Amino acid sequence: MKTLDLHQVSHVNASIIVEDFIIKNYKELPIEIITGNSVDMQNILKEIIEKHNLRMTPSHPNNLGSYIIGRLL
Repeated sequence: MKTLDLHQVSHVNASIIVEDFIIKNYKELPIEIITGNSVDMQNILKEIIEKHNLRMTPSHPNNLGSYIIGRLL
């Protein structure tokens, strides 16, 4: 599974990087995107996920800083 780690990425650049990663890897879903504990970064990811009609679920119940992105069921 392809992974994008957003640690050390500014909020300003995050939208562009996340959207580009999703578009480039759309045919290979699911993918993983690591936001860390930043609520702002998680909100940026949620906006893009909704825009592309995808779903995001935590990669593990105890880790809310890493999400698996896939198609809606």
